Amino acid sequence: MKFLLLFIALSLSAVAATRPSEDNITRDFAKMRRAQIKDVKYNLSFDLAKNQDTYSGKAIIHLTLNDLTRPLSLDWKNKAIQSLQVNGVTLTDYPKREGSFDVPAKFLAPKTLITVFFIGEYSKEASGFQRAKDPEDGSEYVYTDFEPYYAHWFFPCFDQPDLKATFEVNVTAPIDWKVIQNEMIVSENVVNGKKYVAFKETKPMSTYLFFLGAGPFVEWKDKYGDIPLYLYTRKSLEKYVDADNIMETTKKGLKFFNDYFGYPYPFTKYAHVFVPEFAWGGMENPGAVTMNERNIFRGPVPEIRYDKRNSLILHEMAHMWFGDLVTMEWWNDLWLNESFASYLASVAQDRALGAKDTWIDFFHGKTWGYWQDSLITTHPIETDVPDVRTARGNFDGITYAKGASALKQLHFFAGEEGFRDGLRDYFKTFAFKNTRREDFIRAIAKASKVDLTAWTKSWLQTAGPHKVALAPECKDGKLEKILITQKPNASKAFSPHRAKLAFFDRDFKQFQSVDVTFEKEETEIPFQDTRCPTFILPNEGDQDYALYSLDEASLKLSIQALTKLPDPLTRLMVWHQLSQMVRNSELKARAFMESAILALKMESDDQLLGSLLGRHSFMKQTYQWYLTPAERAATAPEFEKVIWDRMTSAKPKSSAQMSFYDYYVGMAQTKESQERLHSILIKNEPPKGMTLDQDRRWAIILNLSINGHTDAEKLINEELKRDGSTLGKRTALAARSAIPTKANKSKMWTELFENKDFTYSDLEEAGRTFNGVNYPELTQIFVKDFFKRLSNFDWKLQDKKSEIYFENLFPFNLCAQEVLTMSEKHMKSAKKLTGLAKRGWMEAQDELARCVKVRKFSTTN
Repeated sequence: MKFLLLFIALSLSAVAATRPSEDNITRDFAKMRRAQIKDVKYNLSFDLAKNQDTYSGKAIIHLTLNDLTRPLSLDWKNKAIQSLQVNGVTLTDYPKREGSFDVPAKFLAPKTLITVFFIGEYSKEASGFQRAKDPEDGSEYVYTDFEPYYAHWFFPCFDQPDLKATFEVNVTAPIDWKVIQNEMIVSENVVNGKKYVAFKETKPMSTYLFFLGAGPFVEWKDKYGDIPLYLYTRKSLEKYVDADNIMETTKKGLKFFNDYFGYPYPFTKYAHVFVPEFAWGGMENPGAVTMNERNIFRGPVPEIRYDKRNSLILHEMAHMWFGDLVTMEWWNDLWLNESFASYLASVAQDRALGAKDTWIDFFHGKTWGYWQDSLITTHPIETDVPDVRTARGNFDGITYAKGASALKQLHFFAGEEGFRDGLRDYFKTFAFKNTRREDFIRAIAKASKVDLTAWTKSWLQTAGPHKVALAPECKDGKLEKILITQKPNASKAFSPHRAKLAFFDRDFKQFQSVDVTFEKEETEIPFQDTRCPTFILPNEGDQDYALYSLDEASLKLSIQALTKLPDPLTRLMVWHQLSQMVRNSELKARAFMESAILALKMESDDQLLGSLLGRHSFMKQTYQWYLTPAERAATAPEFEKVIWDRMTSAKPKSSAQMSFYDYYVGMAQTKESQERLHSILIKNEPPKGMTLDQDRRWAIILNLSINGHTDAEKLINEELKRDGSTLGKRTALAARSAIPTKANKSKMWTELFENKDFTYSDLEEAGRTFNGVNYPELTQIFVKDFFKRLSNFDWKLQDKKSEIYFENLFPFNLCAQEVLTMSEKHMKSAKKLTGLAKRGWMEAQDELARCVKVRKFSTTN
């Protein structure tokens, strides 16, 4: 009898036993819950007030249950549940754990109604329901951000992508607040000094796409056909907003996607909501896309900044179909969202906006994929995701950039009509449903009449890039053959490739383009009656995804190629090939910088310059990380002179002038440059054509702080009086963290690890400037404590901050074998290391090991 009772008890607690005790959800549990539940509808009410750390809410959840023998598990992580009712019965004793609670099976019915009253606190973790106060006017703004698994930090729910539901929302808020949701407002009333707002019921969508925002937002309105368009920003940013440009891009994007996808925009409105302290570039909440405020420009910027914003707008818009209308079943198919949005945004930018630099920008983004794919932690595009905690780490260069590159290649293989018609059938078949990779591939294969089985296995289910080398053989001025060698990728596999080779003569005039295919380790391509090319550019047009290297003869002409190749995309590809050779210890960092300086003197294409001089430039990485401080000091005078001279000789107010100026301010370190920048700031006299707007004033102060200018602290304090905005305070914090004195670094170190009031954004800003590339001796003081803290962390509580520790604060600037050894030792001793933190740590060590290898190679004769 005791055994029988024990068996029954274990059976009834099956869900609790299979559910993680931490705030997490496994794929197996999600699959089981999906089989248990259907037809979910949420009626949500929230009461929001000013100057309060908490909010109250009520969730009424309607659902149908297929299985009444199991407990029903709901996701919830916040302050307190005040009341729980299930089918009219109040529950006071029910299983609870971190991140979830269970309704025992005996309270369930085929048609179940759950009512929950709850109290929540605002999140400080850059996810969930967040609150930010504008330091300029004291206004408060609240907003949600839930991907991949944070809706339950706001209200009790079934927080997995394949349990789509409708949401009907009511909000009580201060009377001067605008309330924004995925849907349109159906009623808005003021009673007893409070605003009551009711929204239309949403169409079915996943919980991570739910949005609610409120605050004294400024609103712009427009229309595209019958679709209402909105734009929202904080009051203090209103004067900087170029609403007409944003609305114009929105209209052109909607027209293109409506036509190309053959499925009209599936939601009732489209809004851009610029929110403070946002951790991402954008988030595709249907009807209410959140955007980072850095995309509101407080002064003149190069054209490439507008192009990148347009790309972001189109990326999030493409998600309305890829991700929102049709959503992946589980996070292993995250690429179905992100890869598509990235690639189709580029197609739209090219065809709808006519942007000249679309494919230059696409290739530059693709280099993120090459970088990520070359790390020790590389994974297939379609990767194993056993739980949501693992999914958080897959918002990376493989999912976005490599995936987008694979789709560009698929488009090339399937042809225009096959690709487009496959997409149209896919949306029509799976509207408001969830899909897997097989569903998408089947749609493209059917429309294109191309068997994609081998392509899927080779490109979606293997990891790492292939390295491809060319060996041409010429005789008597004629090309006889080219031997193409492909190295296996990280999965020890070869893949089918299709690419073009461009042949150039000694004057770098292209005389032929050859289409080649190969899939084995070695492929010989014979030629007849073809003159021997002086220079060969592999992968012309960037259709393939592989790390191509220049052949021996072409490599000798690479410096000339950087300036003489006629097309800017081809020149950028050569820049990348040379930078990869540095990373692979095949070209010395000093030699690369010498070539870069020569090429910079002559490059004239604004779009290519914008890419080369941007935030993630090849030169910046080589200059700041792979050169030693002594090498950098020796290179700096000529490097800075070339950049300054190009800036002063550029057309006033041009994109080129702004690109060179901003790059100079970001990179300058010589005494002469410090004096020049200090003078520009103090006298408020920028070079002719340049505007010394607030962001550029802060950029100078940040540079002076990084380089230890004696007036740095004084300048920071004075500038804060001029600009007390959110961005001003964040930049001031970054500048303070950068000041290279032992006393200042010790103070900031304590703040970074012990200041409980630091937000995620505060940590991000202070962390990224703490380790100065020219002051490794200051980093050395803290390196032992850094690794000791990391090995002692409970990473379940620190997962959200892993990027800060392993990308911003990690001591890359030391670039020494003993630091790498110390790091490896502490990682092995870490007792509470999560998979996400371990991955971040391994990637940081991989980059540190590469730096050590590159510098060692560069110092050999």
